[in-house]
Amino acid sequence: MIWHVYIKELVDSLRDKKTIYLSVLIPMVMNIGMLYFVDSYGSDKENKSITVAIGERADQHVTSWLKQDKSIEVMKVENPLKAVEEGEASLAIKESQNFSEQMTNLKSPEITIYSDLTSGKGDAANVYVSTLLEKQQKGLVNEQLLELEVDERTLSPFVIKTKNVNGEDSSLGMVSMFAPLLIIMTIIAGCLPSANDMFAGEKEKNTMEGLLMTPVKKIHLIIGKWLAISTLGMISGILSLVTFVVFIQYFTENLGKALDLFSHLGIFSISLLLGIVLFSLLVGMILSIFSLLANTVKEAQNYASPVLMLAFIPYFLLAGTSINELTNIDFLIPVYNVYALIKQLLYGVFDMTSIGLVTLSIGVVIACLFAIANILFSKSKWILGKS
Repeated sequence: MIWHVYIKELVDSLRDKKTIYLSVLIPMVMNIGMLYFVDSYGSDKENKSITVAIGERADQHVTSWLKQDKSIEVMKVENPLKAVEEGEASLAIKESQNFSEQMTNLKSPEITIYSDLTSGKGDAANVYVSTLLEKQQKGLVNEQLLELEVDERTLSPFVIKTKNVNGEDSSLGMVSMFAPLLIIMTIIAGCLPSANDMFAGEKEKNTMEGLLMTPVKKIHLIIGKWLAISTLGMISGILSLVTFVVFIQYFTENLGKALDLFSHLGIFSISLLLGIVLFSLLVGMILSIFSLLANTVKEAQNYASPVLMLAFIPYFLLAGTSINELTNIDFLIPVYNVYALIKQLLYGVFDMTSIGLVTLSIGVVIACLFAIANILFSKSKWILGKS
């Protein structure tokens, strides 16, 4: 009987164009739009030149150092600082008077860089140009040491190198940052419209009483409706995942590199699918309870919206956390553990203990919430509402 209720509710939802738009199409379009924005942002950072404003009588040495770099566009103006303030240049450079003469006489002239450090673009340009000038500075030091017949290694007794333990490609980091958010958002978007309609909607339309007069047990009704809601979330999540992978692979430049790092694609897909299924079941049950408590669809939305906003808090908590810093406790906290699992899987870590802890945690929470929903569904006050 549960199967019949499940199929009926699922078919009714899929017949409604509003459900298709809100649960499937809009989340997919949102995914593509966000991925396109992220990839374009990364391309702009790599390809866009930095405009540097210098004085019309700027020192030839400083000018030549800047022009050697193809990423830098030198703009000579009367007032370099004003050019930055008006947005015509990313940064401005002013050097001491008689810069070359002072440098020859070892008087350590100054180069001052002006930029808007509150701007991400200005801050990045500042770091880039500062690094360029530091390289020139080091080259001049080495030349002076050679003239004095001093080995340049005297000033560098050892070399420091830094490497990322998770690989040098930043594209995987960008994918791991956005993938959990996109998948969670689409699952919630897939469950929300149908959950509001299957309980609160039926009470508002006064069709719930007729449904209860059928020979179907109440527990079968609630299970069938819950599974139908969760299935729509799963469909939305799976389509989101497929869209995510296909769009990155074939329509992006920077993010596509991350997919080359995925090994054991089969295990990855199955594990991530498990996360989507578990989270869909959890969200479906939470939204079912909210819908049972409400008398109208609008009221159900008012109940669900503030609480669902809490689902995004774990995303921000995990944004600066490395997969090496995750512990077993992280995989026991509901919702938080789904984000942690997705992030871990994206880095190619397939830990059965983590997957087991997430399954156990979500399963226990769903069981507790189902008991609450079953109690609510057994009382006329909640099942029939004001009618």
